[in-house]
Amino acid sequence: MNTILPLYPTNCLHDLGSDFADCVARTAQAKDALVGPVVLAAMAAAVQGVVDICTPFHQVMPTSLYVSVIAGSGLRKSTVVQFAFQGFRDFEARFDGRISGKVDFDCVGAHPYVWEDASESGITGLFGNGAKAAAMVMDEGGMLEARLNNQAMCKRFDGTPLRVIRKDQITQIRDTRTTFCMTVQDAVFEQLLKGKEGSLMVASGLMARNLISYATHAVPHLSFNRTAQNPNEHGFHDRVRELMRDYSMILRTSGQRAQIRLSPEAEQLWREADTYWKALPSTDEAWKGMDSFAQRAGEQALRIAAVLQWFTDPQLFIEHRYMESAVTLVEWHLEQALAGFGAPSQEALQIQLGNDLYAYLVGKWKTVKQGAFMRVDLLRKGPASLRKAAHLDFAIDQLLLEGKVSLHPADTRKQLLLNITPELMNQLIPKQHVPGLSLRKFLK
Repeated sequence: MNTILPLYPTNCLHDLGSDFADCVARTAQAKDALVGPVVLAAMAAAVQGVVDICTPFHQVMPTSLYVSVIAGSGLRKSTVVQFAFQGFRDFEARFDGRISGKVDFDCVGAHPYVWEDASESGITGLFGNGAKAAAMVMDEGGMLEARLNNQAMCKRFDGTPLRVIRKDQITQIRDTRTTFCMTVQDAVFEQLLKGKEGSLMVASGLMARNLISYATHAVPHLSFNRTAQNPNEHGFHDRVRELMRDYSMILRTSGQRAQIRLSPEAEQLWREADTYWKALPSTDEAWKGMDSFAQRAGEQALRIAAVLQWFTDPQLFIEHRYMESAVTLVEWHLEQALAGFGAPSQEALQIQLGNDLYAYLVGKWKTVKQGAFMRVDLLRKGPASLRKAAHLDFAIDQLLLEGKVSLHPADTRKQLLLNITPELMNQLIPKQHVPGLSLRKFLK
């Protein structure tokens, strides 16, 4: 995926969330597509413990969110995560014990909340000791494959009971809420998806439960030269602390979460959007095979709208403006999911296959000075992506169009000749090192 994707709609996080996202982006010099989703995840982590949403289809659903941000090395993933989840530290500080044996979190009204190195056994122990909500935050998403279970992750998102059996002990986990926030390097994410657990992440519907963001390909954050502010002192964290005090009260009193519903205007907008999203795989060629993301979109909008409303202006009905923002955010994340998981168009596929073939041909020229290639050999021994006749023809058509190869004989495709162009020669000839200024001169 090489296209630049649109700017994250941080305005949809409303006054407090939007201003905080801008503050973090400017301070960390991070992209909006990294900051915005992480801030939204922090908002959900604060809200999930105190309110559920009553859906138009007569279900009570968590306000938890799963967020996955794919970002290249050096894009300040850890810094952004630390800023976004700073407000939870006061709640955690009230618990100074260790999880060993039976610990009653409801006695102190606090427990470890933001888990940065979670494992299945650790999560089981946390909820087994009375926790009702937690945030799993991974700024090195490569740990996901080794640490967590796809089925358990899906059940935690849905808020359904989970039975855990360990030798002679059965732990029933009920009525819990989990927000998940993962930032991961793009290369690590690709490897993760290629592994056994990675393929299950898509097949099980776990990825469709995630709001996806490709921050590597996002445009840089637009700075408006406002007065610099320390994100750790932002009012966003005061709101998080308020919500965590409400959650602490629920822990201590065995209270119930509040329930929020859609206003008539918000419900009408949601029904229109949900109908549109569910029809995408049958009405839009690009969405074929993306059914799981389209089917989940309406649920994501409900959760996001509830988070925005309760974090910004807590009341028992979701206003139209918050549903409007939720729909905009879901649309943005769906486009990201389509860019990462959708089937490429025929034009994009041809370009991609052409690049695969050209890289192989140039590699052969570099190593063994081979410039002529039999079609039958390419089908048998060429790149795996080109071992279908139709794919190889796509690739040849692309390279002919770019003038990078010739056919021999001219009217057949029996043999392919690599064109040694001046541009290619510049790539192949090693450049001589030109001595530059040494940093040592300035350090003396």
